[in-house]
Amino acid sequence: MLGIGLGYYYNQQPENNPQRNQSSCEQSGGEWRTNQAICLISNKIFGEDCIDGGQCQSGVCFPPILTSQQQANIINGEVITDIIGTCYLDELLEGCVKQVNNGEVSFESLCN
Repeated sequence: MLGIGLGYYYNQQPENNPQRNQSSCEQSGGEWRTNQAICLISNKIFGEDCIDGGQCQSGVCFPPILTSQQQANIINGEVITDIIGTCYLDELLEGCVKQVNNGEVSFESLCN
């Protein structure tokens, strides 16, 4: 019983469960996305997989190389979904940097 109680107590601490609410998220150093009710904690380093820049220490999730069909679809205004990118390196942040936002890439997110 003591183990269950300690587990419950541990889980109630904001730093151990930042996804619970905005307050817990912000106390853990995360960014609360109100429109989606999710917490993005920037803890992934350069080269790690991501679906949004909010997951990366640099703040940028760089898209993979897109197929020619995907590129054509984007030029025609389509948003490509279910994209997994990689966290970008802080030192390379200059000007417009291509990005994956919430698993999506669009004409605008690719600096076009």
